[in-house]
Amino acid sequence: MTLAINVTVLICLIIFLYYTIKTKWKLFFLYGMLVFQALTIIPSLIYIEEGIYISEQGRDSFFVGATFFYLLYFVFTFFFISLTFNSLRSYDISAIKIKLGKTNIDSKVVLLVALLSLFILLVNAAQSKLPIFDDSVTRFTYWKNSQYPFLNKIFGNVSVFIPFCLGIVFKKHRKTAIFLMVVYFAYNFTIGQKFSPIVSGLYAFILPNALTYAPEKVNLRKFINIKTIIAVILIFGSSYYVIYKRYENNPPYRYIGISNPNEAIVYRAFGLQGHLFWGTVETYMVNSGEHTYDLSDLEYGMHELMYQFMPNREVLDEAKQKGASYTNGYPSILLMIYPAWLALLVHIFFSITILGLLGWLLYKFIIKEAYIVSVITFQFFNWAMYAFTMGYFYKLKIPILFILIYLFLAFILFRIKKKENIIPTN
Repeated sequence: MTLAINVTVLICLIIFLYYTIKTKWKLFFLYGMLVFQALTIIPSLIYIEEGIYISEQGRDSFFVGATFFYLLYFVFTFFFISLTFNSLRSYDISAIKIKLGKTNIDSKVVLLVALLSLFILLVNAAQSKLPIFDDSVTRFTYWKNSQYPFLNKIFGNVSVFIPFCLGIVFKKHRKTAIFLMVVYFAYNFTIGQKFSPIVSGLYAFILPNALTYAPEKVNLRKFINIKTIIAVILIFGSSYYVIYKRYENNPPYRYIGISNPNEAIVYRAFGLQGHLFWGTVETYMVNSGEHTYDLSDLEYGMHELMYQFMPNREVLDEAKQKGASYTNGYPSILLMIYPAWLALLVHIFFSITILGLLGWLLYKFIIKEAYIVSVITFQFFNWAMYAFTMGYFYKLKIPILFILIYLFLAFILFRIKKKENIIPTN
């Protein structure tokens, strides 16, 4: 019975996503990482609520209705983001472009940024121990032990702005962009990044073209063709092979009786993706656990959740030192801080003022072909997506500052134009 209920929830998600694709394709793709989170968490919650042993919580799971509650959260999120876009539809923005004479050279500068960034990352990798060749190094310890560890603060773990840059220049430099994307994926594989650079990299690469050239309504039959299917199989197949070989050499879940690499991959993909949301629903909604009412818990929300649910503190401290963590800490952390109704109100406020507004700015900059500003905004938008999926809200400090500065400058510009009678007062 519980399986039938949760499968119905999954079907409702698919119907909602299909409707969104058909009617609001650009919005769907712009917030594609939220969609990806839903497509990983809901199947995971179905798997968890059938009853498994959650290794990262040290207890058995059972049905608590978490799958249904997550669907509600997801639908509310998209509804209020869409509402934000509709409310801002009539507004325009000012965008800075770099010109050489009368020629806009934004795209050339963006290509140079991608080339230079990849070159620096490859030089660092060539002089460092690589996880793909050295088992003493993992994706969590690569940067700390690399030749130039400070580069991590500049480029990030997977440098997702690089494929975004390549997506911008794809129309004018198709072969170059594809070649550099292959180099980008190969680099990430060598430093131990297996799955996240594929998803986030492909998303970032396609995003500029999806927003600029794709129609409002998309014919899915034209998009899903043999070339697309082959590309997806090759990309994800290579990632699966890398994960399989690593799990074969060092089974990560042997301590709970899972030694087969395929079983370990299934357990990792379905048993651990949504366990934090299940845990917070069970603890704070079903069993009325005591909420913290401390909004500062959002700053490192994932760590707060790990301390809440990790049964062994020594293991947790060791994992944190290595840079390892759980996944999908948001919206779980809100349920730990506030009761469900208040958590929903706080989330709606965040969805409108941060997710909606930042996404709208990114969309406008791309449409106006202000590519350098778009790359900067995309980096802030990517940090926001990270915060709203993983639960690390410290990532929002610079994006929020960016929003406030832009709104202030836009207001000043508006006042100047109004004073000069450029804007009608009636």
